Parts: sequence; C-alpha cells; structure tokens
Amino acid sequence: MKNSISTMELIAKWNPSQDMSVELPSSVRWADGTRATHNDYLQHMLDTHTFVGDCENGREIRIFPDIVADVRYDHSAQTWAVSGVGVTPSALGLTDPDAPDDQITAALYALPVIYRSNIRR
Repeated sequence: MKNSISTMELIAKWNPSQDMSVELPSSVRWADGTRATHNDYLQHMLDTHTFVGDCENGREIRIFPDIVADVRYDHSAQTWAVSGVGVTPSALGLTDPDAPDDQITAALYALPVIYRSNIRR
C-alpha cells in the first residue's frame, strides 16, 4: 500500500491446524497491541486486507478499515484501474469499459492487497 493514512490496522491470526476458510482466528488484536474481538474481525473482514504468513507457521490477515480504493475505467490506458489515498495504483487488466461489477471485483481479489472499493462509472 502506498501513502497509507490508516492508523487502524486489525491483525487476525490462525494456527497452522486451523482452516481459515471456516474457522474464526485464534487471536485478533489491533496493531497498537490492544485486544480486539471476533466481532471486530467479523465487522471488518471485507475491508481492505492482505494475507501474511504461510501454512506451516499459521496465517494472518492484516485489515486496514480506513483504506477504500476508487476503481475507474481509465480511457487513456483503456483498462480499469484502482487508485486512492493509501492505495498502490494498479491496472486491473480489464479492458471492457462496460465490465460488470462481479468481473471488477474478481480482478480486485487477484491483487496482493484486496481493496474495499467504490466502483465509479
């Protein structure tokens, strides 16, 4: 992420034996060390986030609730692009200016950082 303005960062961790696709994290805390709850995780799980770690040592998700990306079709580049404060600008590789929202969302999920976003048409 670039030029991050976010002061909020939620860190959720799963043990290696846990299945993060169906189980709640084994621990949840704010980056400043303050304890967080599973409800905090559930409230923010669709916010901007990135995955850290490997399966052998467990996985973690770092969530940035304050970062919201703008997604627009860039007519000069002829592709959909993501940008905004705290966002690493990226082309999504979708060249159809009329691409449906689900295609745009799928392209966002292919990025290293998965952004909560506003699609601007």
